[in-house]
Amino acid sequence: MNNKAFTISFVVAFFAVWMVYSYVSSTEQAYKDQYGVEKSVVVAKRDIKELDILDETNLTEISVPNKFVQPGSSGKVSDFKSALAIAPIHEGEQVTRTKVTQLGARTGLARQIAVGKRAVTIRINDETGVAKLLKPGDRVDVLSTIDPSGSGNKLFLETRTILQDVLILATGKFVTNTVPGIMESDPFKQESKTKVNLQEYTQFANITLEVDPFQAQTLVYATKNLDIYVSLRNNDDNVKEDLGKTMMKDLMGKDGATVGAGAQPKGPSATLQPKK
Repeated sequence: MNNKAFTISFVVAFFAVWMVYSYVSSTEQAYKDQYGVEKSVVVAKRDIKELDILDETNLTEISVPNKFVQPGSSGKVSDFKSALAIAPIHEGEQVTRTKVTQLGARTGLARQIAVGKRAVTIRINDETGVAKLLKPGDRVDVLSTIDPSGSGNKLFLETRTILQDVLILATGKFVTNTVPGIMESDPFKQESKTKVNLQEYTQFANITLEVDPFQAQTLVYATKNLDIYVSLRNNDDNVKEDLGKTMMKDLMGKDGATVGAGAQPKGPSATLQPKK
């Protein structure tokens, strides 16, 4: 009797398992028919910010139905390794080629320069460079003091604004819309990487300006022969003022009319003279 009951129970259990298996198989097949077989894709392991470098620390591989594979995706992390994110990528989001770019000539400073413009670097310090409170994307005027008389007499020195509304492309080696600064004490240890906060970065001794070809010549001449100062302006202020020169008499106010009276400048009147 017990054997008969056991046999019946076994048959019923087997039939139930078979029914479940058949249902799961048919459901899985219908799922595959509707959405396709699963494929491996690369997704963000965590939120990835714009300009982050992609590697195994922020990427992983998962399987998704073929219907949900996005165009431009890939199934291997190695396909995106060392690429640069050009847009934010959320955790779990598929990484596609439209959101990354490979580092190379097109990701450096050259692509930031407008057609017809040139990049020229000038040295600055706290005094001449607005206390280094500058960053890529700021706009500045360039000033210098010259001696057009060639006499060496300070009464005839002139301070002029030689360039106006000039774009700063880079401060030191920091460039707008490019790879953020990363210092590595040990390139083989991820935990040793320290990102530099661009807003607090002042350890630079030069800035790179975007100018037209003739302005580039002017800047090179000025940096070789004169002291250069920059003045920071509002990014939305693109007005170029019709400025005159500033001389000693302008500093003296109403007494300035008598300053240098009777003194005659010597030498050419319109030549930039080298700094002493």
